[in-house]
Amino acid sequence: MDLDEALEKHRAEITKKHRVRNADALVKLVDDVGFCFAFTLRTGDAPLPACFDHLSTTDQGRKWGWMWEWKDELSEAKRVYYGTFLVRKPTFVSLKMLPAFYAMFGRVGEPDEHLDDVRAGRISDVGRRVLDYLAQRGETQTKRMRAELGIGSRDGRIVYDKAIDELQRLMYIARVRAVGDDRESYNYTYDLFTKRYPETVNAAERISSADACARVLGRALELAGALTQKQITKLLDWDDERVARTVAHLESAKKLARHGEGKSARFVLPAVLARIR
Repeated sequence: MDLDEALEKHRAEITKKHRVRNADALVKLVDDVGFCFAFTLRTGDAPLPACFDHLSTTDQGRKWGWMWEWKDELSEAKRVYYGTFLVRKPTFVSLKMLPAFYAMFGRVGEPDEHLDDVRAGRISDVGRRVLDYLAQRGETQTKRMRAELGIGSRDGRIVYDKAIDELQRLMYIARVRAVGDDRESYNYTYDLFTKRYPETVNAAERISSADACARVLGRALELAGALTQKQITKLLDWDDERVARTVAHLESAKKLARHGEGKSARFVLPAVLARIR
């Protein structure tokens, strides 16, 4: 058995454990894997589980109907976290794993923490205005927030949507619920992450940023079996220094092994390598 065959077998063993036909089964999947894509993968994405591929029906319309309802219902009930994160795509995270994701940023939930990201250019001016608005007004639906911020043009809405995505990825804001009865009125309400998930912020205080990164990357390796540096960088939006530091941490703990040389090297779960030796 070569490495690719071992990886295929490893991933199949994870996939076959879960066939989702109701909301409870979706929660169990997310809780078991820790985090996953909500919908299907694109070519080049890290090979992590994607909930859409676990839905136990061949009817595509039914799949979309289930997912469209459950992603809103379960996140509103705080049974799972749903937002833009992995590869800047829709992502589910278990509530048990959520503190590690928050702790990766090294923040403690202070009201002015976003200013460093504003100065560094990681948060746009529109993003800053959204944060200031939510800090003053609390949970608000996006159409009302856009209107009150004076963002009405098509280009303005594009910039606003990009800001919402970046603020979710940096875990400054979180979706609360879906509102609206039809395509025209459908939109989300948002609130500050610290107000929506205060228990997560408190739990994250006990986790160092380095340990949080190791937990998240370690779990990603357990799910994927192997990842390249390029995949890790894209998956978690890390710079090369953070990738190298976290890989070294896991390597010293014997939780990953290198396979190959240079940029083509893969970081592999030791249990997967054991299958080909």
